[in-house]
Amino acid sequence: MSELVRPGRFFDSSFGDLFSWATDPFYRDIWSVTPRSIGEGQIWSPRVDLVEKDDCFLVKAEVPGVPKENINVDLKGDILTVSGEKADERKSDEEREGTVYHRMERSYGKFERSIRLPKHIDRKGIKANCKDGMLTVTVPKKQVEKSESQKIEIANE
Repeated sequence: MSELVRPGRFFDSSFGDLFSWATDPFYRDIWSVTPRSIGEGQIWSPRVDLVEKDDCFLVKAEVPGVPKENINVDLKGDILTVSGEKADERKSDEEREGTVYHRMERSYGKFERSIRLPKHIDRKGIKANCKDGMLTVTVPKKQVEKSESQKIEIANE
């Protein structure tokens, strides 16, 4: 649909992240999409894309600089959680002597992101791959048999 004919285009660009949870069936509470403050010892959340294909869902998480050994992917119930830790590149106080950080925008420390998945998934077929700072979790859809329609007669009492 063209940007010119979409009545909510202003809100899409200005408030998209703020209201995305309201129409997203994969999120059920606002706290799972609200960024947490980042600081010493606090948890940060990687950016995530959730893509639906004909046969699977793809969960893509940005985890630049995090080796796959430091990443955990867990499924508990219908909640897929990606967690881990990115090492702080800053040196100890002694090694930083004479170094001034004017800006630090990259996140480090522990991270966690949880996504609620639909019920019709093949739990045993889930696979994860991490390449070039992008974690991709492939969640196959479970084949749901379509049942034939059956007319139910209403009895007279």
